Amino acid sequence: MEDRSTIDKNIALKSHIDTVLIIDDDADWCFIAQMILQRAGFGKNIITANNGQEGIKTLRTISEKGEKFPDIIFLDIKMPVMDGFEFLEAITKSTEPDLSRTRIYICSSSYHPKDKEKANLYPIAGFIPKPLTVDILREILV
Repeated sequence: MEDRSTIDKNIALKSHIDTVLIIDDDADWCFIAQMILQRAGFGKNIITANNGQEGIKTLRTISEKGEKFPDIIFLDIKMPVMDGFEFLEAITKSTEPDLSRTRIYICSSSYHPKDKEKANLYPIAGFIPKPLTVDILREILV
């Protein structure tokens, strides 16, 4: 059972994390990440995309509808069609969608130092090793 301070911290964080976008081609991992986010009390609206291209399409649809952009994006690196680095390249070269208020976290099973070096060339908030856990969420969202 969680102590009161942990519960209070979760409640405080819930208020500013409304929308989360998970961009990953592994449907099982997306499902698990959604369950972890829900268990931790983050993200009233959790959206998934199967690759970077679908992620960009999702963000454009959000923009066209005038909806709020995700507060956080969890982005895998290795995906078919458009990988995570291609996604980052595309969004940094474009003014639309405006993700200046969105934190992007690479969430990958890669431990290769070159992937971390390359990721740091882009405006990301961090590089998180899979699997995503409640403890990792608490660390990055505090």
